[in-house]
Amino acid sequence: MADKGKESIGDKARACGKFFCNTEDGTVMGRGAKSWAGIGIFYVIYYICLSGFFAAALAIFYQLVDDKEPRLTGADSLLKANPALGYRPMPGLKTTLVRFTDDPKSYQEYIDHLDTFFKPYTGTQEGAIDCPGDNSPRNPSAHDKACKVNWSDLKDCAPTSGTKYGYDEGRPCMLIKLNKVYGWQPEAYSDKLNDTAALPEAIKGLYKDYMVTVKCAGQNPADVDNIGPVQYFPDGGLAYKYFPYLNQDGYLAPVVMVKFKAPKVQTLLMIECRAYARNIKYDKLELDGAVHFEMMVDIGARNVTGSAGK
Repeated sequence: MADKGKESIGDKARACGKFFCNTEDGTVMGRGAKSWAGIGIFYVIYYICLSGFFAAALAIFYQLVDDKEPRLTGADSLLKANPALGYRPMPGLKTTLVRFTDDPKSYQEYIDHLDTFFKPYTGTQEGAIDCPGDNSPRNPSAHDKACKVNWSDLKDCAPTSGTKYGYDEGRPCMLIKLNKVYGWQPEAYSDKLNDTAALPEAIKGLYKDYMVTVKCAGQNPADVDNIGPVQYFPDGGLAYKYFPYLNQDGYLAPVVMVKFKAPKVQTLLMIECRAYARNIKYDKLELDGAVHFEMMVDIGARNVTGSAGK
């Protein structure tokens, strides 16, 4: 039985070898030279045609796509002409909690994050121009040039050399910005300037003409009590002159720095920041037109109280 088993395995091995190369018939894997030549020519032609089709499709695609303007804009785009808000520093992908102690190591990551974000803002901003005057919308003929962002308007939260953005004092600065939406222009609540009757109740006292108002507040009643006074730089929000975004050379999105002057220490704060304009839709569940994060200033109350009075 053992000999028969060995003979059977050997027969199978020889049959397999004969399939790959049969010297008697002059075939390889069951095909002769003519058959292999036909298959080779077929696949060469097939892949040449396939490559040509791909190149033609790519050429047509590049003809239809503009270098600067997206094909779908406004309500047809994925963003539906409703800009979302972003914030910095971002603690990570899995958490929205900004937490630090009086140990510099606990907030150095946040400072580095803000420094990295502000690098383009403190540069020359090539291609952008100085836009003097008020913050009103510019003439459409001037939209091909971006306005330079004056980062010195950020005052206490400006990215000056060696700044700690208030984290060393327990009075942190958070950056709020509108995400760029091509062609989007903010709309005022009323064509009549200083028409306070047309404003949402939440921003009366904060609103300034030709500005997208940004307001941060506690999300729950306890958070409202614990968040403390809040200050905004620049005062008023995001100027209309920085819109619309049309992929201009040197364009940088305007930002608002929110300074929490005396947040209650060792307390988790749930914070929601909103941007206000007539054409910014707000949805509490989807957080359209708003951004949410948590903050916990885990340092001694004595330090914050002393700093808040400065």
